[in-house]
Amino acid sequence: MARQRVRVVKGSCWPCKKRRVKCDLEKPGCQRCSQAGTPCNYNTHLIRWSNRPSVSVEPVKVEGYQKHDFQITTCLFDREQRALAYFHVRVWPLLSTAPDPPAPFLENRVILLATCVFAATHRYLQEGQGKELITPARSDCIVALRLQVQDCSKQGRKTLLSLLLAVLLLYIHDGLVEGSAESATATHHAGAMAILKQLGGITSILGTCHDSMSMMLSEFASADLTTALLQQSTPAFAAETWDMIDLGPVWWARDPLKRCSLAAVFREMSSMATYLSTIQLGIDELSTDRVREFEASLGLIIDDADGINPLFLDLGSLQPSHGDIPPEEAFLMIQVFQQSALVFLYRAICGMAPNHPLVQQHVEACLDSLENLGHNSSILHCIIFPLYVCGAHAMEPKRQLAVARLVEVIYDSMRFASVRAIGNALRDVWRYENEDSTWSEMFQYLSPSVIVL
Repeated sequence: MARQRVRVVKGSCWPCKKRRVKCDLEKPGCQRCSQAGTPCNYNTHLIRWSNRPSVSVEPVKVEGYQKHDFQITTCLFDREQRALAYFHVRVWPLLSTAPDPPAPFLENRVILLATCVFAATHRYLQEGQGKELITPARSDCIVALRLQVQDCSKQGRKTLLSLLLAVLLLYIHDGLVEGSAESATATHHAGAMAILKQLGGITSILGTCHDSMSMMLSEFASADLTTALLQQSTPAFAAETWDMIDLGPVWWARDPLKRCSLAAVFREMSSMATYLSTIQLGIDELSTDRVREFEASLGLIIDDADGINPLFLDLGSLQPSHGDIPPEEAFLMIQVFQQSALVFLYRAICGMAPNHPLVQQHVEACLDSLENLGHNSSILHCIIFPLYVCGAHAMEPKRQLAVARLVEVIYDSMRFASVRAIGNALRDVWRYENEDSTWSEMFQYLSPSVIVL
C-alpha cells in the first residue's frame, strides 16, 4: 500500500506560491511576504500546494565564498543563497580592480534581489543556460523596488540608501552585463539621480556611507562621465566631485607608489566635457589657452610610452603593500585613460581629423600599452573605455586586428554583453567611417544604453 502523504503546509498566499516558498500562514499577512517587501493576500486568495513530493536540492558549495563575506541582515532562501554565492565569486570582482573590493551590505531585501538579477544574467552569458530564470528574477526585484519607491518621500535615510544601492546595481547590470539597446540603463540612471537628490546630493553621502556604496557611487559617476564623453553631453556631477570621490573606496586600484590617482584624470575629463557643452550651447568659445591648460593638466605624468618614469623608481619609502596590484599596471591604467582623454580633447573639442599626428600620437601610445598587457592582467577588465576610444581611431588593419583580438580576450574573461557590443561597434567604425569622420559619427554605432568603462 502506498504511503499516505501528510500535508505539512495547509495552503499558501499567492505571492509565496509565485516565489515558490512555503507560506507561514500568519494573519493578516505572512512574514515571508513582509520580508520580501510584497503585499500578502492570504485572507483573500488561498492556494493549495501540490500533492507531489518536493525535490530536495543539495546546497551549492562555491569555493572562496563564505556567508559572512556579506553583511546580511535579511532572510535568504536556497536559490538566493546560490545566486549570492555566484555573484560574490564570479561577478563582483569584475566590477573593480581592487584585490578585495568591499562586499555589498545586504540590509534590505531589494539589494539581495538585485544581486540575484546580476547572477541570473551572467550565468546565462557564461554557461548558456538558465535564460528562463532572468525574467522572474528581474520581475521580483522591480516589484519590490517599486513598492518601496512608492513611499520614497516617507522613507528614512537608511532605507533610501538601500534603494540607491539596489538601483545602482541594476544600472550597472543593464549597462554592463546586459548591455543592449533595449536595456533600461537610462531609466535606472534617472532613478539613481532622483534618490541622490532626495538624500541631498552625492557629496552628502560620500564619507558617511558603507564602503560598498562608495565604490558603487564611484562606478556610477565614472559610467556617467564616459557616457557623457561619448555622447558629447554634460556629466551629471561637477568636476570637483572627483576630489571627494577619491577620498573613499573606489572601483579602481590605486597606485601603490602614490604617484597619481585616476580621479585626477576623471576630474579633467569632466571639465572638458562640461567645457564642450558650453561651446555647443554658445555660452563659451573655443580658446587656445584653455586647450593648452587641459594639455598641461593631462600631460603631467604621461611618459614617452616607455613605461614607468625612472624618477619614481627610487621611492624606497613607498613600498607596495600585500594585495596591491603591480605598480606598473596601476600606472599604466592611469596613462591609458589620460591618453584617451587627450584624444577626446583633440577630436571632440578641437575638431581634428582622426589621422591628425597629435591624435595618432596618443592613439598609438595607448594601444601599444594595452597590447603589451598580459591576458591575466588585473586591470584588463577595467580599461575598456581607452581601448574603445583609441581602438576606434586605429588606422592600420594590423592594429585593428590586434584591438579586435583584445576585445575578444576581455569578453571571454568577463562575459559581459557590453563588451561584445563594443566589439561590434568597433568593426562598424572600421568598415564605414573614413579619415574625415567627426567624433559623433565615429561613436554612433554603440547604443547610449551600453556603459563603457
